[in-house]
Amino acid sequence: MGNVKLAIHTVLSFVLALSIFGLSFNAAADTTSTPEQVVESTTSDGRHVVTFNRDSDYACTQCHKQSKKTLHGTHGEKALEKIGRDLKCVECHNSVGPEHRDGAPKVTKYTASQSKIGTDKNVLSHDDIFKANSNCTDCHKPQKLQKKTWVHDVHALNLTCSACHVVHADGEQEGIQALERKSQIKMCVDCHSDFNSIKEE
Repeated sequence: MGNVKLAIHTVLSFVLALSIFGLSFNAAADTTSTPEQVVESTTSDGRHVVTFNRDSDYACTQCHKQSKKTLHGTHGEKALEKIGRDLKCVECHNSVGPEHRDGAPKVTKYTASQSKIGTDKNVLSHDDIFKANSNCTDCHKPQKLQKKTWVHDVHALNLTCSACHVVHADGEQEGIQALERKSQIKMCVDCHSDFNSIKEE
């Protein structure tokens, strides 16, 4: 009977050791495949805390390093303040397929588009413009945009947000918000003159 107990004890010890070794091996393999970002902070009582967060944008930033930097210009501090974390690439570019890195550009893109023919913007249907803008209005609520200026309401189905706003701009240095009032009006006049002149031909 003593030999049976010894054999069972030995087998269980071996299985336990194998399980622990297997888990530690998987953890080591997992950390090498996706880098972790070390976040260091100090608590109010002075204790030093180190936490590890996986960088979910790692695969994107291997090719699109500059895009991540410029995103934090427009969607950096304000987004962090409102939602308590950084914005991730896939929150807006949500149709990235597994074949994307092999050269297939299947990804949600935000381009300057309008519902009327112009010389420098894509023409999209009202439905396609609504669909393109809906990703923006998930966070930038239509009611707030409407209160801010009537322009948002008038252009909601006729113009993509990115026709005036530059999502990946450093602090909106390129978008309409960076312009003075006079230059903003000129931007409107130029755009309307563009498609009106084409319509007449």
